[in-house]
Amino acid sequence: MTLKGKNNHYNVKLLRGYGVSISLKNNKINLKNGTDVLSGKSETESWYITQLPYEKIVISGKGYISTDALKLLNQNNRNVILTDTFGKPISFMNGMMESLTATKYRMAQYDAFRDPEKCLYLQNQIVKAKLESQIKFLKSTENELVTNGIVQLEEYLKQIENHSVSPIKIEAPSSHVYFRNFAKLIPEKYGFNSRSNSVVRITKRNATDVINALLNYGYAVLAGEISKFVNGFGLDAYCGFYHKQHTGFQPLVYDMMEPFRWLVDSAVFQIATNKDHGQRIRLKDYVHTRDGIVVLDSSLIRRFLEKLERVFQTEREYKFKHGRKMKNGMSMCQEITIVKIFCGLLLDDIRKDD
Repeated sequence: MTLKGKNNHYNVKLLRGYGVSISLKNNKINLKNGTDVLSGKSETESWYITQLPYEKIVISGKGYISTDALKLLNQNNRNVILTDTFGKPISFMNGMMESLTATKYRMAQYDAFRDPEKCLYLQNQIVKAKLESQIKFLKSTENELVTNGIVQLEEYLKQIENHSVSPIKIEAPSSHVYFRNFAKLIPEKYGFNSRSNSVVRITKRNATDVINALLNYGYAVLAGEISKFVNGFGLDAYCGFYHKQHTGFQPLVYDMMEPFRWLVDSAVFQIATNKDHGQRIRLKDYVHTRDGIVVLDSSLIRRFLEKLERVFQTEREYKFKHGRKMKNGMSMCQEITIVKIFCGLLLDDIRKDD
């Protein structure tokens, strides 16, 4: 990896394996990777916080994090994401927001989410944005195999726009349509059939195919980014308006993820279909346990997270009131910046009646 500003820089660091650690020594952040099984060695990087080229650090292993190092990372807006072996998020470690308005925002959030009419409005906005992003992504592949799926998703979108059906009732059937068509884009050798089905009964936690395993990692990183934004605005990540009946994770984070899951899907699609053999998924990059669960090689996870970072940093036209505007009134924004803007728009919606 090269330093920030270079064309081939990726601002994500993966620490994986046994003995990983993040510590502070001589005023430098020390990032120690897990011990390699074959060589018995582990690499360590040392950076002053002002020079640290990583905006997010993904830890998927056994080790420790010093409180001093974590404090310094949080104070400098560096995101630390802890996952289990299979990519399921365990913890998002973000700095606490210091703001005189945070309490007011949070109270407005509670009031808004207790209002059925406002919740329904927000649910419609989320599902509408999610369907639009899925349709746009499938169209971008220019693959005739997903044409019928696009038509079906467009019908669901019309129902949402016409308010003819509850958004909650559309989520499951539209997701099935989307992932059935997403599966058509993935080479058969990877054994991907859908997000929730496989030859062996699985959950979204323990994937039995490499594609679901990569989706798990990608969604964990995306959730970590959104958690940073949600907490940065001072909102309560455990109070959602769409996934409010779910437990075991941060509902508001998963609410806000819905329109942006396609970013992860796109990265998985790109790495699965890459014409460069060295960059795409190789059969030696993963193994199956006796229970049929996939375990990914660290090199594949790193390549995938780097690809995901490229997707996050991709720019497109977006209506944004700040920054330089073009003649059409639009601004060029990175996808991850659009995610942050979207979280900010939620804050505007819940404060409308203040």
